[in-house]
Amino acid sequence: MLPSISGSERTPALALRNAMLALALLACAPRPQAVHESSPAHPATAAPVTPAEPGFDDFDRQVLFKALTDQSFYVQLSPEMIVRKVRYAGADRFVVPAYLFSPRDTAVRHATIIMVHGGVHGDLDDGYVWQIRSLVGEGYVVIAPEYRGSTGYGRAHYDAIDYGGKEVEDVIAAREYLAGFVPWADTSRLGMLGWSHGGFITLHSIFRRPELFRAAVAHVPVADLVSRMGSHSAGYRKIFADQPGFGGPVETHLQSYVARSPASHARELKVPLLVHAADNDADVFIEENHHLRDSMVVAGKDKAGLYTYREWHDPPGGHAFSRLQTPQAMESWTESTAFLRRYLAPQRTTSLR
Repeated sequence: MLPSISGSERTPALALRNAMLALALLACAPRPQAVHESSPAHPATAAPVTPAEPGFDDFDRQVLFKALTDQSFYVQLSPEMIVRKVRYAGADRFVVPAYLFSPRDTAVRHATIIMVHGGVHGDLDDGYVWQIRSLVGEGYVVIAPEYRGSTGYGRAHYDAIDYGGKEVEDVIAAREYLAGFVPWADTSRLGMLGWSHGGFITLHSIFRRPELFRAAVAHVPVADLVSRMGSHSAGYRKIFADQPGFGGPVETHLQSYVARSPASHARELKVPLLVHAADNDADVFIEENHHLRDSMVVAGKDKAGLYTYREWHDPPGGHAFSRLQTPQAMESWTESTAFLRRYLAPQRTTSLR
């Protein structure tokens, strides 16, 4: 069971002690390779599951690394904001862990953002700390679901992956959790922000439930699964073909891949959307976002003021460019937060430390 990272009894010293204990346990084992989006040069493969020793396998290690990440978030962010690890019911009552980050002033109702991590089998890691700090500093409540298929919660959670299917419902269900259990979260001012696979989920979320959202931002989103299957490795394609939601490979189940491609749903856009992409992305090749862009233009979503697209030329980091700390990343982040601010009107408050 993962330790809670909330509660007044927790202190940075205790968190650091627990973190060091986790590091000691992990010192003798190599870190498992989470499956992130891939490129032909770096084909994605499922995380190895062969036990390294009796009773302790790679999924156990992932759980330990997730506990370490939990403590890292707490140590870095709890002095300035509320930090909690929560669980709620997603699609089909599937239990979804999530991180909750919030301004300390709970007497004020705050605009809210669902932040969606990327990776085929990824998780929210502490590389997102600076974005979280920025958003909460502006006055947002931020919830980050670890939807089915995420790494760090054991094999059953990992194997439940449903790319473009129930994972989307898992993420959308975060709103219901906030409405029921976080009374200072103003879910009438709800936005969504995601990277890569998380951008893909962001797009599907606003297509399926536009009435719930005021705005959305997708960075380097997966946008066209048919194109993607043609540009990625056999190992990567197998991850999709093995999922019941796809029913098999794209060659024999084309419609499943078309139906789960955001580029196929441009006409359904009703929520203001900002998309950022990089032309040197070696994972989500720029053709995917060009297909999405062209579909949006044909549907008239740009002229309607609902679709805004910006493409960076050869930024450092390629696929990860907007998560770095470079001039291009800061430019992307400044534009993204300004876009969200325009529609969600967050209210800055003084932290109660």
